[in-house]
Amino acid sequence: MKPGWAVPVPLQPSELFSSWLARAALTQGCDPLVLTGDVWPRWRAWIRDLDRGVSAERLTALESASGIPAVILDAASLRGTVESISADSLDSRAVWPWVLTLGSKNRVRLGGLQYCPSCLAIGQVPYYRLEWRLAWHVGCSAHGGQLYDRCWSCKLPVEPHRLQAEDKHLAICAHCGRDLRDANLIAFSEAAVAFQEAADRVIQDGYGYYDQVKITSHEWFRLARYFLLVIRRVAQGQAGGLQAFIKTLGVAPSAVVSPSTGLAFELIPVQERTPLLSGAWQMLNAGSERFREAATQASLTRATFFGISRPLPRTIAEMVASLPDGSTPRTKAAQANEVRRPRSRQTVMRMYARLQRKLARVP
Repeated sequence: MKPGWAVPVPLQPSELFSSWLARAALTQGCDPLVLTGDVWPRWRAWIRDLDRGVSAERLTALESASGIPAVILDAASLRGTVESISADSLDSRAVWPWVLTLGSKNRVRLGGLQYCPSCLAIGQVPYYRLEWRLAWHVGCSAHGGQLYDRCWSCKLPVEPHRLQAEDKHLAICAHCGRDLRDANLIAFSEAAVAFQEAADRVIQDGYGYYDQVKITSHEWFRLARYFLLVIRRVAQGQAGGLQAFIKTLGVAPSAVVSPSTGLAFELIPVQERTPLLSGAWQMLNAGSERFREAATQASLTRATFFGISRPLPRTIAEMVASLPDGSTPRTKAAQANEVRRPRSRQTVMRMYARLQRKLARVP
């Protein structure tokens, strides 16, 4: 098709949809807000997470303007990747599994977009990769550094959609104007990147392995998330025998981290996701036999595992079913005492950290 824009803007390899849209605006010499207002009049595009996908009607309008087929534009969104991860419907979910949440309030973002400074410096066109929105991506294997999820200078979220025409390219911080490519490389966890590379292979192949048994991509990611929840439960001090259990499976103490806000995995920063992924990778590598032995040695029961998340991943459900029951009925008096008990200091501090995050007053 003949594009309606003065300068055609092709998609770059693995480019994220919102990155291409913001870059297209700067290439035409206008702000991203101006370009989307022209393509989609009376629709406030940037208050949404456009990387989740837009309607067929709006893609058609964008196809007419850009000259890029709608099917190619749609492939730059996250939906196809997430559908290979989760068997559940995505349309009603505020947080998509394994996708970093932007935390939008109008056009202001609290986070959700990562970058590798060295990748942005490659070639003449800086752009953001689709994989940088995936929560298991914490480092860049090509350049050996941890991903940044904020500007290295002002520590505010990366918001390329708020750039202005005079900024020229996407590697500029919309807040302080510093070049994101000037950030220093930060060493990252090899175990976390091993998880990252394994997860990418599962997405590519459509299946993964646990204990040398082939399982679907849905089940692999479900099992990985469950192991993340186990580690977080230990970090919260609600461990019981779980601490000894994960230690037997090879999880290092450095991986047992409790996020300051207590928020979902998709909402916490890269430095908090990294150790959790390292621990989950150790648990995945341990296999089913060590899982069973570790649970027995720690005197864990079915109630321990069901208390973390229900239903259990099918991969470990049979092993857990072989454990003692261990459940005890809760009396009304016990429930009443629990209600009257004041919140712990840890709970209060998490509430405060979430408030700070919401007000965008913390780095």
